[in-house]
Amino acid sequence: MRGTVRSGIALAIGLLVAWSAAAETVGFETEDGFSLTAELWRAKDPGAPVAILLHQLNQDRHSFGALQPALSAAGFTVLSLDQRGQGASTHRRTPQGEKTIRIRSLSRERAKELVRDGAKDVAAALAELSRLGLATSSVVLVGSSYGCTVALLAAEKDPRVRAVALLSPGADYFGVDVLGAARSFRGTLIAVAAEDDPVDSSPPGTRAIGAAHEGPEEIRILPRGGHGTALLEAEPKLAAEIAALLAAAVHPPRGASTRTQPQRVQGPLPEETLRPPGPFGRAGVATPSG
Repeated sequence: MRGTVRSGIALAIGLLVAWSAAAETVGFETEDGFSLTAELWRAKDPGAPVAILLHQLNQDRHSFGALQPALSAAGFTVLSLDQRGQGASTHRRTPQGEKTIRIRSLSRERAKELVRDGAKDVAAALAELSRLGLATSSVVLVGSSYGCTVALLAAEKDPRVRAVALLSPGADYFGVDVLGAARSFRGTLIAVAAEDDPVDSSPPGTRAIGAAHEGPEEIRILPRGGHGTALLEAEPKLAAEIAALLAAAVHPPRGASTRTQPQRVQGPLPEETLRPPGPFGRAGVATPSG
């Protein structure tokens, strides 16, 4: 048993090392002058769907751990972005010259503006992928914490976004309300939060986003797991599950209905879960029985 565990750990480490070796560092500029840095992992098929990863506060493009190789294994081209004002994306070209902008040093109002404009980072990333000869007709966005806010705002504006996956979203991080964006977005929405989240607004915010959204969705509230990408470490199977759900969203089974109906799931569950009928669908709250 111990040898099997060691072998599994060694295999996981090997996959992550191989994954890192395959990455390209790319740079590009947004329409409003931010120089952005990202890591790119190309799928073998240049026509593959694209996954863009949007990190949380005080993290960077390297923070998504096992989710990046899981998405690659599911057939996605993956781009993990240092968002404006963080990581290596702190330089902005202005009429007054080059400026260094870090989100943590901004006033609340300036930080709010930076987050609200984050959808421009996604637009610039997609433009760069197109320039590199990669397809951008089918896109999924993955956000962590306030990266969820950026993901929802971008998804609302861009019809190429088929699905979003949100780790510890909030209804109004940095004072930016996303319920309207969640309501407008009709693609697949996947959201995960934990009751022990140190950001206590995340579980109710996750529920509110799920309630506002009118498309296919899966919402999970775990009993524990912490905040943002910590959920991926606390729940080792979560990365593969999210990747599979996103792959199903961009490659729905033939004949699958897009209509959504509530369904109450019976039986013991490890967490409160909003479960869809079939692979996705408008879900009802699952309540453990017994």
